Amino acid sequence: MSMKISTNMIKYLSLAIGILVMALSGSLFSFASFSTDLKARFGFSSSNINLLSAIGDTSMYVGFLIVGPIYDHYGERWTMITAAILTFLGYGGMYIAYAKAWGGLGFLMVLYCLAGVASTAGYLAALAANMANFPASTSGTVSGVLLAFFGLSATLFSQIKTHLFSGHDEVADPNSTLKGTKATQTFLLFLTIITTAIYLIGAVFMIKIKKPVIKTLDSGSSSNTTVNNSSDIEKKAAAAAAAATPTTTTVGSTPVQALSRSTTFTPSMKNGREGWNNSSTTLDKESVAPRTAHHLPGDAILESTAPALTGPNSNGGIITTTDASKTWFNPYLTSIDMKPRALLVESTFWFFVIAQVSQQGFSYINNVDSIVHAILDPLDPSTVTRAVSLTGLHVTLISIGNCLGRLASGILSDWVINRYRISRSIFFFISEILILIPLIIMGFSTDIVSMPLLVISSCLIGATYGATGALFASMTRDFFGDTYYGTNCGMVMVLNGFNPIIANQIYGVFYDRAAKKMGPTQESQPSENHMTCLGSACYDSGFKIASLLQIVCVVAAGLLFWAHMRKGRKLMQQMA
Repeated sequence: MSMKISTNMIKYLSLAIGILVMALSGSLFSFASFSTDLKARFGFSSSNINLLSAIGDTSMYVGFLIVGPIYDHYGERWTMITAAILTFLGYGGMYIAYAKAWGGLGFLMVLYCLAGVASTAGYLAALAANMANFPASTSGTVSGVLLAFFGLSATLFSQIKTHLFSGHDEVADPNSTLKGTKATQTFLLFLTIITTAIYLIGAVFMIKIKKPVIKTLDSGSSSNTTVNNSSDIEKKAAAAAAAATPTTTTVGSTPVQALSRSTTFTPSMKNGREGWNNSSTTLDKESVAPRTAHHLPGDAILESTAPALTGPNSNGGIITTTDASKTWFNPYLTSIDMKPRALLVESTFWFFVIAQVSQQGFSYINNVDSIVHAILDPLDPSTVTRAVSLTGLHVTLISIGNCLGRLASGILSDWVINRYRISRSIFFFISEILILIPLIIMGFSTDIVSMPLLVISSCLIGATYGATGALFASMTRDFFGDTYYGTNCGMVMVLNGFNPIIANQIYGVFYDRAAKKMGPTQESQPSENHMTCLGSACYDSGFKIASLLQIVCVVAAGLLFWAHMRKGRKLMQQMA
């Protein structure tokens, strides 16, 4: 009992630390709150700012290939130490560069890249360690809670910047040639200190609990996954055992255990196609009684061709259940621990990658400040003040939407996948469709987009982006398992690193082109900090292209859902 209490304390303490780490790991998403000062101090164009922002976003995705193997081989502690070192070098270097206006675009890109990889290291360590501490049936909720705070990170830092480091009351130094506020300089120092400190705390107190390894049925060899010992499953199993006799068949005198929702299969490759090795089927320690089936769409798809569940036991006998729909076995919660190279022949992997690469929204998130400036009246004396306030509002809306989207998608996907046996990728598909709405609003509005429509766009972009982010974490576990989770995340996300570069550069090119067409009289603004482009021409062309790319994403997400549902059906057939 004391050991169980101690384990639970470690598990929930690690979750609490993970939440804190996540709340700081999305600091790069607050870039819009200080990008104007960077532009002013270094004399950057909109394309320069978009390139710098894209490099930071890209490094977060490509960084998975660096920190993924570190996590897989050395664990969460060294991953968090890596995060602390890199964030200190990245944000600390940006603080020095901004203070001296030294280094230029190339140097800032290197520093921001370090900060991005640090963010990925903190993100991955907190996510992977805590998901491994909880059963697969709750992975959506766990990832949703963690990533909700990751989504709130932009709100946290943008509000800190707006209220504590706004620079509104600064008096310009007549002897200084530096533009931009000193408040942003202090804000970068704050980012350096707070992220480094929290990452070091995470390295000490966030722990991945080691679980006992169980034996396979056929050979007695160790499985490459661990037992789900959660108290929730144990209570359900005990209650079910007391209420009814398990629907298992005995061979000789040896009772056979029923397959559970934490069943694990080791993939095998046959003629270049994915398959499952039934001899490596892993069972829970306790026998599990049947539960009532829910005959809804997921069951209809599975049961259309699913025969009786069978599998070999250690004595050469067969495990049989006469009704597959009445077992606890769920093919969409079956952990398939796949080695990274095996992913390359998986249809689900490639559909997942294409959907991630073509997903749009970065250009909106990172340029909401320039969009706000473009739709305001430059002759209004309050434009500069309103622009700062509205930029903070929209960054906050995106961040809150991001948080709620991550939390809701995680909880709902867990409920649907457990109750109705439908792949959680259905929520990923729906989210990608919803992302199209704000892109179409921004790209195809006949006039300047109104402020209410801009609010709707910010909320939708935030919520859907948050949902897909949370679903990515749990879907990667559903598809490819826990053992190589860090590296597999990197393989899925690495090509996505080119997405923000392409999207932001497309936006920046059209924005700068529109600004040049306005001529010098239009570019003169009441304030040196005001953007140089006005009207819908600043952004609509970029979002038209983004809408077309998002259609590709929607198609890939639909194929991903179809492929995973089909794979679940094949898994049921393989059990025969």
